[in-house]
Amino acid sequence: MDSAHLKIQRAEKHYSELYALFDKKKPFKYFLETNFKTGQRATFAKRDVAVVNEAAIIIGDLIHNLRAAIDHSYWSCTSDFAKSEAEKRNIQFPITSNEDALKKSTLPGLPKRVSESFSEGLASLKPYRENGNKLLCAIHDLDVMDKHKLLIPTGNFTKITSLMLQKQIPDFPSGIMNCGFGNCRRDVVWHVKPMTWTQRRKSKIKIPPSNLIEEELDVPVDIVLNDLDISKPALDVLQELIVVAKNVVNVLNESARQREFAKSP
Repeated sequence: MDSAHLKIQRAEKHYSELYALFDKKKPFKYFLETNFKTGQRATFAKRDVAVVNEAAIIIGDLIHNLRAAIDHSYWSCTSDFAKSEAEKRNIQFPITSNEDALKKSTLPGLPKRVSESFSEGLASLKPYRENGNKLLCAIHDLDVMDKHKLLIPTGNFTKITSLMLQKQIPDFPSGIMNCGFGNCRRDVVWHVKPMTWTQRRKSKIKIPPSNLIEEELDVPVDIVLNDLDISKPALDVLQELIVVAKNVVNVLNESARQREFAKSP
């Protein structure tokens, strides 16, 4: 098996690790806090920093292996056609600003030297930002980003509604349509009649000296990547990136093989 496919396999292994992590541990949770002395109640998001950081490391490794797979495949197809060792050392899969830049600055060089079919195959992948393959460009951009900072996943709490919360908290205020993104301390605060000292003392609930109790709520919290696509769960988007990388490797390899077929008698 060539190195590009080995890199894809490693990315898939990281994906499985991330899936298992999210299945076992929740990076983001949603809580109800009650102050039994003042009667103040609040809902808020909380993140598990250790889980979030572990996920960020796995995501970065996954993205890096996808980008490496694409570069390995491109280098394998083009390196024999480099005019110098310096050009060979600088070979990497091209991402351009637009289609015109690809046609003028990239395709006439190494791709055309490989073959016309390889040049056409590369062009079909639309490796450019303006009206091009956004997910392919995202693999490149996220890989660069990960060199400087972690790709931190974020909790998406926008599916939470007041109706959903009222099933678990009867006194929750009405009319809340969503509870936002991120990790804010308190997003909804309201008051109920506080317990008296005697009521707190006799209560069946074990109330700590702080008079504060937190309860985790059973609500949907998606895990998303702000640097990619916040409309989809991170696992779904990462799976799409894996599919894109596989397609790039297959198209490059197949386009390069067509040259060999053309040379055959």
